Amino acid sequence: MANPTLEEQLAMAGIAYGRRHDISYRAGLIVQVLGAAVLAVLYPLENPFYTVGIMLFNAGALLSGTYLLVWMSWVKKIILGSVLIGIPVQIIGLYAPPQYSGTIILAGIGLVCVGAGGMVGKEAYCFAYREGWMLLWLYPILILTNLLGKEHHVFNSLGFSAAFLLLLSLTGKKLKQPLLSSCSTNVCKMPEQQMDK
Repeated sequence: MANPTLEEQLAMAGIAYGRRHDISYRAGLIVQVLGAAVLAVLYPLENPFYTVGIMLFNAGALLSGTYLLVWMSWVKKIILGSVLIGIPVQIIGLYAPPQYSGTIILAGIGLVCVGAGGMVGKEAYCFAYREGWMLLWLYPILILTNLLGKEHHVFNSLGFSAAFLLLLSLTGKKLKQPLLSSCSTNVCKMPEQQMDK
């Protein structure tokens, strides 16, 4: 007997997730790539509009996190929760006293990167995308280096460029994949049943 398709698995679990959800998830990845591109180009040039890249990345992470499909609901709660907390923390940082502002903003960006890292990690785990594993290491290295020390312009420039290229490659692979593709590494279990409340 053939394995059930993802759509059949979702229907059996009572999860409402269709093609438009998958398209929205992928659109969020594209917005993250655009944000990473702006950051990779404008940050090395010391153009203050590099912050637009951070805002785009935040928006993309929020969109993808909202439409992320994972079998364990607690994983989605951690990923989306990190993004939902990280964005307001960045906004709070804008109004914090100058001596704390940078650290608070970086902490907020770090929380968004926890969520974004969870998403690329899911792609690595389910579809064996090596870029996902690399980004899982790169995001925390970039954040922790900046939180624990001073801003290193060359290090950040190289890191942002690497993040852009890895995310671009991962997103390209994801866009070539058919909508609602089942896990290709055979590591995913059946989805958790949705309980009526």
